[in-house]
Amino acid sequence: MMSLNTWSNAPLSLAASHNFPPYSFLDEAGNLSGIDIEIANEIMKLSGIHFSIELKPRSRIEYLIKNNKLDGIITTTPYITETLSNAMWFSNILYNTTLSLFINPKNKDIFNQNLSYNKVCQRAGFLNGSILTSPEFSSTSFIDVRSVNNVSQLVDLLTLDRVDCVIAEDIAFMYQAKEMKKQVLLIQEITDRDIFIGLQASIVKSRPALSIKIDNTIKILHKKQIIDDIIIKYLKLPLKKAN
Repeated sequence: MMSLNTWSNAPLSLAASHNFPPYSFLDEAGNLSGIDIEIANEIMKLSGIHFSIELKPRSRIEYLIKNNKLDGIITTTPYITETLSNAMWFSNILYNTTLSLFINPKNKDIFNQNLSYNKVCQRAGFLNGSILTSPEFSSTSFIDVRSVNNVSQLVDLLTLDRVDCVIAEDIAFMYQAKEMKKQVLLIQEITDRDIFIGLQASIVKSRPALSIKIDNTIKILHKKQIIDDIIIKYLKLPLKKAN
């Protein structure tokens, strides 16, 4: 194993999505918090890697990565373009989020009639910047589409009957609904999204042991169920699914 002093000579500068609870956000005391922040801390602590992490808007992260002003990211959002992918190294998968279809509980009986989603969801809510990788769903699948900036706005749209359904990441949407004391129903899972650490390829090339150390540490965290425990910490109660 490499010593802590060896790693400390070149600390990594990382970024995560700005204000995206429960993944990454500032808590009431102004400290970095969230699933991704805790996972990154565990990986770097166990690996003996010094690093800093800042919360930034997605567009800013993409700019900094493109211009080599940031060593890497821990990502829950689909801002990794093909151009960026070709210039980055990606770690083993930390965990999966699932893009899913949610409805207001009062519409449960309609969906139990086995109708296709587009016969029931005339109006749909999306998070700005969301990229649907499933050919079954797109913004053109619905008559009326509302795009918002925050997941909490999607919860309000659904519970206030401003839309018939919402397409959002499970973990983020469930967390926000519980924080707001509102119940929603998960109807259909659409596609999985892998969450990972991405580093500039040039960083990994110059420090080949870095990527090996990170991947091996991720395997250890999975084996000890530490990553699962971190996610469960933020999702203490199960979501009620439609029958």
